[in-house]
Amino acid sequence: MNKNGIVLKKTNKRDAGSFLLFVFLLPYICACLWGHVGEEKERLGADNIARGQQDSHMVEAVLEWGVWELPLEEYLVYRLFQVMPGDYELETLKAQAVLLRTELARQYQEEGEEIRVAGDGLAAFYAEPEGVEAEVFFKSRQAVEETEGMILTYQGEPIRASYFSVSNGHTRAASEGECPYFSSVSCEQDKTSPDYHSVAEVEKEAYIEALAGILGEECGREELWENRNFNCDDAGYMTSVSYSTEKQEKKRVDGETFRHLFGLASASFTATWEEDRVLFSVTGVGHGYGLSQYSANCKAKEGETYEEILADFFFQTELAKFE
Repeated sequence: MNKNGIVLKKTNKRDAGSFLLFVFLLPYICACLWGHVGEEKERLGADNIARGQQDSHMVEAVLEWGVWELPLEEYLVYRLFQVMPGDYELETLKAQAVLLRTELARQYQEEGEEIRVAGDGLAAFYAEPEGVEAEVFFKSRQAVEETEGMILTYQGEPIRASYFSVSNGHTRAASEGECPYFSSVSCEQDKTSPDYHSVAEVEKEAYIEALAGILGEECGREELWENRNFNCDDAGYMTSVSYSTEKQEKKRVDGETFRHLFGLASASFTATWEEDRVLFSVTGVGHGYGLSQYSANCKAKEGETYEEILADFFFQTELAKFE
C-alpha cells in the first residue's frame, strides 16, 4: 500500500540477466525483420528500454506474428504517440501519459498481474523510423519518463481515465452515482479548434436501413423517418433517441451508438430533415467525457502544469504512484 492508499500487485520478477539480454536484442531483431538495423539502434537505444525496468509491470502486446512482452512504461511511449498529436505541449502529453497509465493500472486490478493489449503498429513504430519524426518520438518518451509511475485516483482507486479530442464547449458530467469525478467543465478554447464543427449528410434510405438493422422490423419505415424523439444532457450531447413502433411502443438507441451508426464526430449535433436526406451539424470530436485534449493543450500553452490540467478535468482526484 502506498501513501495514497492504493494497493496494486506487482508483476513477478524475471531473471534479470535473461530479461536484460532480451530487451537489448529485441530492437535489433525487429530492425532486421524490417531492414532498419542502423536506424533502430540510434532511434530506440537499448538503454532506454532496459534502464531500471527489469522489475516493472509488463504488458503483452498482441501482434500478427505473436505476442511481444515489454515493460509498461515502454508501451506507453507508443500509446502516447498513437492517441495525441505530437506537436502538443509537453505538459499536455504528460497529462495524457498519466491517463494512459491509469487505464492500464485499472486493467491490472481487474485482470491480474499481466494484461494483453492490441499491438497493431507497435513493431512498425520501432522498426520504421522514417514514419515517425524523431522529435515527436523523444517528446513522447520524455512525457512518459517525467511522469513515471504516476496515475490518477479517486478515493484510492484508479479512475476511469476517459479522454477525447475536442468538446462542444463543455465536457459531460456522469450520470448520478457513476464516476463522480466527471463534471461538466467549460472548454471555450475548443471552439477555436479547426475540428470543432463538421457536417454529415445521410440519405433517407441509408438512414432508415441503418436504424432498422438495430431496431428490427417492428418500427415502420415512416416511423423511423418521422417519429423520433432526441434526449440530450445538460452539456448538449444526445443521450438517446427513441422511435415509436407500429404498436405505439418506444424503442431507444443510445447517443454513442447513434452517432457511430452515421459516422458523426460526436453526439452533440442538430439535425435537419429534408425530403430525401438528413443533414447533421456536429460540434466537437469524441464522447465528451473526461479530458478534452485540445482544451488541455490550450491550458498548457497558458502555463498550466500537467497536475493542474488533470485537476481541471477530474473533480476531487489525486495523483498516486502505481507500484
